[in-house]
Amino acid sequence: MKNFILTLACLCGLLYFIHITETRAHPDGATPFWYSSSWIFGFVEGCASKIEESQMEWVSEFWPDDVRSICGCTVDALRHGFTFEEVEADSERVQSMVNVTLPICIDEQRRAKAENI
Repeated sequence: MKNFILTLACLCGLLYFIHITETRAHPDGATPFWYSSSWIFGFVEGCASKIEESQMEWVSEFWPDDVRSICGCTVDALRHGFTFEEVEADSERVQSMVNVTLPICIDEQRRAKAENI
C-alpha cells in the first residue's frame, strides 16, 4: 500500500511539473497555430540571411545566433496571429506583421543580452 501511495504521489508531482512547464511555454495562454517545421526553418534562415546582408547598423551588435533568435521571435508572432494557410496566401499582411514585430524582437534580444552580461 505504501508503494502505491508513493507511486501515486510521484505521478501527481510529475503531472503538476508538466502542467507548469506547459503553462510557462506560452505565458499569454494562447496556443500558436501549427506551421511546418521546414517552413519555420526556412523563414528563420531566410530572415537571418536578409538581415545580415542588409548590414543595418544594429546588426553589428549581435552574433549570428542572436539574429536567428530575433527571426524566431518574429515567427512566434506570426504563429500567434495567422494560421499557416493565411501566411501562405497573404504575403502583404505577413510582411506588415514582420515590419511591426521585428523592432520589438530586436529590443527583446537587446534586453536579453544586457541581462546575461
